Amino acid sequence: MVYEILNIKGLTLIISPFKDIETSSLGIFLKTGARFEKKSQKGIAHFLEHMLFKGSKNYSYRKIKQEIEGRGGSLNAFTSQEITAYYAHFLNRNTKITLDILLDMVMRPSFKDKEITKERKVILEEIKMYNDLPSVRSIALLDRLLWKNHPLGEEIIGNNQTVEKISKSDLSSFLRKHYQPSNIVISFSGATSKDLIAGLLQKKITKKKASAGLRSFTPFSLQGLHIECEKKKLEQSHLCVGFRSVSYLDKDRLSAQLINVILGANMSSRLFEELREKKPLCYDISTEQRMYHDSGAFIIHMGLNKDKIPVALLAILGQLNKIKEDQVSAKELLRAKDYLLGQFAMSLEQPQSRMFYLAQEYITQSKIADFDSLKKNVDLITPTEIKRVAKNIFKFKDICISCVGNIEDDIKEKLKNTVKKGGLYS
Repeated sequence: MVYEILNIKGLTLIISPFKDIETSSLGIFLKTGARFEKKSQKGIAHFLEHMLFKGSKNYSYRKIKQEIEGRGGSLNAFTSQEITAYYAHFLNRNTKITLDILLDMVMRPSFKDKEITKERKVILEEIKMYNDLPSVRSIALLDRLLWKNHPLGEEIIGNNQTVEKISKSDLSSFLRKHYQPSNIVISFSGATSKDLIAGLLQKKITKKKASAGLRSFTPFSLQGLHIECEKKKLEQSHLCVGFRSVSYLDKDRLSAQLINVILGANMSSRLFEELREKKPLCYDISTEQRMYHDSGAFIIHMGLNKDKIPVALLAILGQLNKIKEDQVSAKELLRAKDYLLGQFAMSLEQPQSRMFYLAQEYITQSKIADFDSLKKNVDLITPTEIKRVAKNIFKFKDICISCVGNIEDDIKEKLKNTVKKGGLYS
């Protein structure tokens, strides 16, 4: 994988050529997100993301869509806890207009009063939508337990009270503080020349004095058993189990990713095999290794019949205990390594996935690992390392459990007794 990193008027440009294809991908990534908001303005990063699609100095919201999606491309964005991104996939010949639009959106949004009013209503409906999705709601409750009294435990989208109060001046102030060239990484993967992109950036970017780094306090340590349940009239209930895990700067991050593969990343994983194929208790069960710069979490999620929740929880804890106490076989570890490396290699063979990888790797690691170096580091991981890292993550005395569904009033007590039944909590 060939790439070049340039500094243009304070921002970082990463370019990776992609030959013999007709499309390219471009993303503007900002090193900011929901965890850097004021508590009284929860949801402002996400609100701002919405507003950037509502028009800029040189492009109306209709023109933005016409010039990218109307030409066969795709345009989207996301707001996470630590990164906000605006990105597009398009025909190579439309690189110049696409970059010009994205830059104008990010640097010169219009913030028309009537559009702010309309988009506020849209976001309030989006909040309702997520609250009505039990899979999303159960994870939101789990986050609240994992990072109590910390921005990481609060919903990125915000809440009705804070979204209602966010003003035009609030949006403008957040933009000025966070959307600085020193806080921007632009990632491009495609066949367009470096000179064209760099030249356009030189014209469009105004160099500014680097702003002070954004700060958010480190989460407190997690201690004890924490359970949160929410009753909803549903046919299926949703169960989440979570533990604090490694950050993306931790030396064990690759081992944690392999544990994620072994336990729940695909249909051959242990939890899928045990709880769906053998029991069977669910249609789907999955795991997620979530990482931030100073914290992380290992999360398990499944949907199932409410009467089977204690049985499922006991089976999950049994599998976690197994990976802590018994060394994974060399054969199973090799399969997990092949899966991790295979997913990585396939992503680098697609311009959009490569564009994302380059930006996120640079933002989180301050460097970019190629396939050979990643393979070397993954191959060095032993069954002993997997066991050690699993023991560090799955501390059963410090566990969070959330549940959403048409559950019984005594579900919290049943969950606590189930953990005790497994001999895993005292």
